Amino acid sequence: MQPLQTLVAHAAWANRQLFAALRDVDSFESQTGADLILRVLDHIHVVNRIFQAHLQGASHGYESTQSAVLPALDELDRGFETVDRWYVETATSLRPEELARPRDVRFTDGKVVPMTAATMILHVVTHTIHHRGNVDAIMYQCGMPRRRDGFPEFLVSRASAM
Repeated sequence: MQPLQTLVAHAAWANRQLFAALRDVDSFESQTGADLILRVLDHIHVVNRIFQAHLQGASHGYESTQSAVLPALDELDRGFETVDRWYVETATSLRPEELARPRDVRFTDGKVVPMTAATMILHVVTHTIHHRGNVDAIMYQCGMPRRRDGFPEFLVSRASAM
Protein backbone atom coordinates (compact mmCIF):
# COMPACT_ATOMS: atom_id res chain seq x y z
CA MET A 1 0.00 0.00 0.00
CA GLN A 2 1.30 3.47 -0.92
CA PRO A 3 1.82 6.12 1.81
CA LEU A 4 -1.18 8.25 0.76
CA GLN A 5 -3.43 5.19 0.71
CA THR A 6 -2.15 4.17 4.14
CA LEU A 7 -2.85 7.63 5.57
CA VAL A 8 -6.40 7.60 4.18
CA ALA A 9 -7.00 4.09 5.53
CA HIS A 10 -5.68 5.13 8.95
CA ALA A 11 -7.94 8.21 9.03
CA ALA A 12 -11.00 6.08 8.19
CA TRP A 13 -10.06 3.48 10.83
CA ALA A 14 -9.43 6.18 13.47
CA ASN A 15 -12.80 7.78 12.72
CA ARG A 16 -14.47 4.41 13.36
CA GLN A 17 -12.62 4.21 16.70
CA LEU A 18 -13.78 7.72 17.63
CA PHE A 19 -17.43 7.13 16.80
CA ALA A 20 -17.38 3.82 18.69
CA ALA A 21 -16.07 5.64 21.77
CA LEU A 22 -18.70 8.38 21.44
CA ARG A 23 -21.51 5.83 21.02
CA ASP A 24 -20.34 4.22 24.29
CA VAL A 25 -20.94 7.45 26.24
CA ASP A 26 -24.26 7.19 28.08
CA SER A 27 -26.68 9.89 26.88
CA PHE A 28 -23.89 11.44 24.81
CA GLU A 29 -25.87 14.40 23.48
CA SER A 30 -26.71 15.57 27.02
CA GLN A 31 -23.08 15.44 28.19
CA THR A 32 -20.96 18.53 28.79
CA GLY A 33 -18.92 19.13 25.65
CA ALA A 34 -21.24 17.17 23.34
CA ASP A 35 -22.36 20.25 21.38
CA LEU A 36 -18.77 21.30 20.76
CA ILE A 37 -17.79 17.77 19.74
CA LEU A 38 -20.70 17.65 17.28
CA ARG A 39 -19.71 21.04 15.84
CA VAL A 40 -16.12 19.89 15.32
CA LEU A 41 -17.25 16.59 13.75
CA ASP A 42 -19.70 18.45 11.50
CA HIS A 43 -16.91 20.78 10.38
CA ILE A 44 -14.65 17.83 9.53
CA HIS A 45 -17.46 16.16 7.61
CA VAL A 46 -18.40 19.28 5.63
CA VAL A 47 -14.77 19.89 4.63
CA ASN A 48 -14.43 16.24 3.60
CA ARG A 49 -17.57 16.57 1.46
CA ILE A 50 -16.34 19.83 -0.09
CA PHE A 51 -13.07 18.21 -1.17
CA GLN A 52 -14.90 15.09 -2.31
CA ALA A 53 -16.83 17.34 -4.71
CA HIS A 54 -13.60 19.04 -5.84
CA LEU A 55 -12.06 15.64 -6.56
CA GLN A 56 -15.17 14.64 -8.51
CA GLY A 57 -15.12 17.91 -10.46
CA ALA A 58 -18.57 18.76 -9.09
CA SER A 59 -20.09 21.71 -7.28
CA HIS A 60 -20.34 21.14 -3.55
CA GLY A 61 -23.05 23.69 -2.77
CA TYR A 62 -21.59 24.63 0.63
CA GLU A 63 -21.25 28.31 1.54
CA SER A 64 -19.65 27.53 4.89
CA THR A 65 -17.56 24.82 6.49
CA GLN A 66 -20.40 24.10 8.95
CA SER A 67 -23.88 22.75 8.34
CA ALA A 68 -26.78 25.18 8.78
CA VAL A 69 -28.39 22.65 11.14
CA LEU A 70 -26.14 20.65 13.44
CA PRO A 71 -26.55 16.92 12.70
CA ALA A 72 -26.97 14.32 15.44
CA LEU A 73 -24.16 11.91 16.31
CA ASP A 74 -25.78 8.98 14.43
CA GLU A 75 -26.12 11.05 11.26
CA LEU A 76 -22.51 12.18 11.44
CA ASP A 77 -21.39 8.61 12.13
CA ARG A 78 -23.12 7.35 8.98
CA GLY A 79 -21.88 10.32 6.95
CA PHE A 80 -18.28 9.82 8.06
CA GLU A 81 -18.42 6.11 7.29
CA THR A 82 -19.73 6.77 3.77
CA VAL A 83 -17.29 9.55 2.87
CA ASP A 84 -14.35 7.72 4.50
CA ARG A 85 -15.11 4.65 2.38
CA TRP A 86 -15.21 6.90 -0.70
CA TYR A 87 -11.79 8.40 0.14
CA VAL A 88 -10.25 4.96 0.73
CA GLU A 89 -11.59 3.70 -2.61
CA THR A 90 -10.58 6.89 -4.43
CA ALA A 91 -7.04 6.99 -3.02
CA THR A 92 -6.63 3.37 -4.11
CA SER A 93 -8.11 3.80 -7.58
CA LEU A 94 -6.53 7.06 -8.79
CA ARG A 95 -3.60 6.59 -11.13
CA PRO A 96 -0.38 8.55 -10.43
CA GLU A 97 -1.07 10.99 -13.28
CA GLU A 98 -4.56 11.69 -11.88
CA LEU A 99 -3.12 12.26 -8.40
CA ALA A 100 -0.60 14.74 -9.84
CA ARG A 101 -2.99 16.71 -12.09
CA PRO A 102 -3.58 20.24 -10.74
CA ARG A 103 -7.05 21.73 -10.73
CA ASP A 104 -8.46 24.98 -9.40
CA VAL A 105 -10.15 24.66 -6.03
CA ARG A 106 -12.51 27.39 -4.83
CA PHE A 107 -12.65 27.70 -1.05
CA THR A 108 -15.83 28.76 0.72
CA ASP A 109 -14.29 32.23 1.22
CA GLY A 110 -14.02 32.56 -2.58
CA LYS A 111 -10.25 32.15 -2.87
CA VAL A 112 -9.11 29.91 -5.72
CA VAL A 113 -6.00 27.78 -5.27
CA PRO A 114 -4.57 25.17 -7.66
CA MET A 115 -4.27 21.79 -5.93
CA THR A 116 -3.52 18.29 -7.14
CA ALA A 117 -5.76 15.38 -6.18
CA ALA A 118 -2.95 14.09 -3.94
CA THR A 119 -2.72 17.46 -2.17
CA MET A 120 -6.49 17.59 -1.68
CA ILE A 121 -6.52 14.10 -0.17
CA LEU A 122 -3.55 14.95 2.04
CA HIS A 123 -5.37 18.09 3.19
CA VAL A 124 -8.47 16.06 4.08
CA VAL A 125 -6.38 13.59 6.10
CA THR A 126 -4.36 16.21 8.00
CA HIS A 127 -7.44 18.38 8.60
CA THR A 128 -9.29 15.36 10.00
CA ILE A 129 -6.37 14.35 12.23
CA HIS A 130 -6.05 17.90 13.57
CA HIS A 131 -9.71 18.23 14.49
CA ARG A 132 -10.00 14.66 15.76
CA GLY A 133 -7.31 15.75 18.23
CA ASN A 134 -9.55 18.65 19.25
CA VAL A 135 -12.36 16.17 19.92
CA ASP A 136 -9.99 14.02 21.97
CA ALA A 137 -9.07 17.03 24.13
CA ILE A 138 -12.74 17.86 24.70
CA MET A 139 -13.46 14.23 25.61
CA TYR A 140 -10.56 14.26 28.07
CA GLN A 141 -11.66 17.54 29.68
CA CYS A 142 -15.24 16.29 30.03
CA GLY A 143 -14.22 12.93 31.51
CA MET A 144 -15.42 10.87 28.56
CA PRO A 145 -13.68 7.57 27.83
CA ARG A 146 -11.16 8.01 25.05
CA ARG A 147 -9.96 5.69 22.34
CA ARG A 148 -6.59 4.67 21.09
CA ASP A 149 -6.48 5.59 17.43
CA GLY A 150 -2.84 6.36 16.75
CA PHE A 151 -0.87 5.05 13.83
CA PRO A 152 0.78 2.25 15.87
CA GLU A 153 -2.65 0.96 16.97
CA PHE A 154 -3.80 1.07 13.35
CA LEU A 155 -0.79 -0.98 12.24
CA VAL A 156 -1.39 -3.51 15.03
CA SER A 157 -5.06 -3.81 14.06
CA ARG A 158 -4.11 -4.42 10.41
CA ALA A 159 -1.50 -7.02 11.36
CA SER A 160 -4.02 -8.77 13.63
CA ALA A 161 -6.55 -8.91 10.78
CA MET A 162 -4.15 -10.79 8.49
